[in-house]
Amino acid sequence: MRNLLLLLSTLCLLTASSCGKKEKLSEQINLQLDSITHSLGRSVNDDQLNRLLSNINDFISKFPKDSLASKYLFEEARIYQSRGEYKNAITVLDRLLKDFPEAKECGMSVFMEGFIYANLLNDYTKAKEKYEWYLSKYGKENEKMAHDVKLELDNLGKTADEIFKQIQANADSLNK
Repeated sequence: MRNLLLLLSTLCLLTASSCGKKEKLSEQINLQLDSITHSLGRSVNDDQLNRLLSNINDFISKFPKDSLASKYLFEEARIYQSRGEYKNAITVLDRLLKDFPEAKECGMSVFMEGFIYANLLNDYTKAKEKYEWYLSKYGKENEKMAHDVKLELDNLGKTADEIFKQIQANADSLNK
């Protein structure tokens, strides 16, 4: 009985310690994210971003099934995208979609992948695949985003000048 009580006490302490570490790490990540968000317009120090990425990866490795993990993965992908590390961003988004298929970030993750493929990597085949996936799975959840995705699909591979000329031609035909 005494050994059982000792074991239970030890487990309680370990659980409390683990929760404290999770809370502390989560708070640190949130503060770093806030700091970066508030410094938009000013350049963000690469060391700050690297520390944030390290903390996010630390959190996810220690608490892989935590509800915050999907949010942090999405933020990690945004950081990679902002740094021009598009393949890393897509890898992280794919992980989010695989590990957290029901997370609220999934729809935006699929859209973000489509955007990266279409506008940053010029891989229109992959972009079309992602955009069509978005419409089939998430299109009814957000009609404005679905409209934007349809516009992206309609204009895949076109230059801004081509899109402008098409809009102008459509407007001219309405005025006749």
